[in-house]
Amino acid sequence: MSHVLQLSRGKCASFRIRSAFIVKAISIFISGQILANVTRADDWLQWGGPHGDFTVDASGLAEKWPAAGPKQLWKRPLGDGYSAILCKGDKLFTEYREGDQCAVVALDAKTSSTIWEYRYSAKLFPDMEEGFGRGPNATPAIIGSKIISLSIDAHIRCLDLSSGKLLWEHDLPTEYGRRKRVEEYGYSNSPLIYKNMIIVPVGGTDHAVIAFEPEKGEVVWKSAAGGISYASSTLTTLTGRDQFIYFEPEGIAALDPTTGGVLWRSPIEFDNGNHLTPIVKCDDTHLWAGSQFPTGGGRLLELSENANSIGAKQSWFDKKMRASHWTLIRLGDYIYGSIGDNNVSFLAAFEWRTGKIAWRERGYHKAQSLYADGKLIFLDEEGKLVLAKISPSGLQVLAAATVAESPSWTLPTLVSTTLFVRDRKNIMAFDLGKGSE
Repeated sequence: MSHVLQLSRGKCASFRIRSAFIVKAISIFISGQILANVTRADDWLQWGGPHGDFTVDASGLAEKWPAAGPKQLWKRPLGDGYSAILCKGDKLFTEYREGDQCAVVALDAKTSSTIWEYRYSAKLFPDMEEGFGRGPNATPAIIGSKIISLSIDAHIRCLDLSSGKLLWEHDLPTEYGRRKRVEEYGYSNSPLIYKNMIIVPVGGTDHAVIAFEPEKGEVVWKSAAGGISYASSTLTTLTGRDQFIYFEPEGIAALDPTTGGVLWRSPIEFDNGNHLTPIVKCDDTHLWAGSQFPTGGGRLLELSENANSIGAKQSWFDKKMRASHWTLIRLGDYIYGSIGDNNVSFLAAFEWRTGKIAWRERGYHKAQSLYADGKLIFLDEEGKLVLAKISPSGLQVLAAATVAESPSWTLPTLVSTTLFVRDRKNIMAFDLGKGSE
């Protein structure tokens, strides 16, 4: 009996060892699969970058470049459009136009070679003006293993991130109507990700904004009726609450991103409702908004919450603070970026609490700005790329070189020390790291 028990125990021990090995192997496999889908801190999964505010947690950037500019890693033709460049892992994603066809494209970040393309036809609205191009203008968004695209004619498409296969789509104007705008330039609002939802400004007849779930594209919520403008929306936290903030033609509106319910509205005097500038969060109760044209300017809104309702009061307004289709960045008590209009703009710093201008610099028109490693990186309309240190005391240019063609209106993308830039013809990569000078 003792011998039998020993054999039995030996078999049990052997089974436990084999089981442990199998479990460990499965664990390693699953971990590998999970790690393959891990989002890096510096990945760009939607408009605005890793934090949604055009700041990047990068380090090791060079303090200067050669006169010819930073080291170019690669350059290749791409096509027309202003969509920004996303990055996940070792792949880049963006959109472009070639003739009557548009495409969502995945590229190898190290070589620029095409991994996949999904092409589609984007028809222009009969009343659409082409002064700002024929699109695409919106930046896609990545959620898990999917990428969400919004075309110039407001078709939302969900593609498989690894293959580019179409999973579902919605024709937003057909399904939800399209409000007539004073000037029609097509859709440029970038879809944004909130938890497990895709939030899209629609400006339909009955709903201003709609949230979809990513698996089948089913509607999660629809907001109340309202129009939309052209600036991409902002997802942030104000008064301790998550808020989805966007421009209506008539002003600024904020929704509860969980339900689509209206949290607050603030009217803006307007000529045509073409608001183009992303809204800047200043602190938990203040935000700055810039608008264009004769009635436009910069304004600070102060939010207050009482009895579960939020009110928005304008603290100051200044016509000199007009802003258009470019980015501004808040650092401490100051906001940095271009102010002005489509004809003349200055790179500037101003105190957001008072609107007092600290300094203005000519020569950098319509700058698309990022902030990383204690430096401002910006690309102006003429394709000049600039590395600078900024403070309320002034602008210190460290390096500058023309790297792209005019008009360069696409926000660059910084991943670690590699900067990805595009104009209306090419996409390129530059090494901004120390040691590449």
